[in-house]
Amino acid sequence: MGDIDTHAPDAEEQLITLPPKARGPEIESLLADIRAVPSRTLIVFDGSRVETMSTPLALLMLSTLKSREDQSPPAAVLNPTPAIVDGFSDLGLFKDLMKMEFRT
Repeated sequence: MGDIDTHAPDAEEQLITLPPKARGPEIESLLADIRAVPSRTLIVFDGSRVETMSTPLALLMLSTLKSREDQSPPAAVLNPTPAIVDGFSDLGLFKDLMKMEFRT
């Protein structure tokens, strides 16, 4: 599985570190990590290492947002790289990116 921070079993937030490049195996690992997060726990994507924003990664993040849209915010992104912002913009998903809380 990917990097997931599980310091406290009942944590209100779960940090999921996004890889520099997300392809098939990395996407599968991230999906498993996301599925393991309890539904009321805020997912915080650490985007500081992302070099290339793949379409599958953007869709995985979008799916996470949609599945948690009853929460405010549905997810957060920590230290997003320009690749994340550009990737969402290139795919016409910028408005969806803006649904996340941005952290530095």
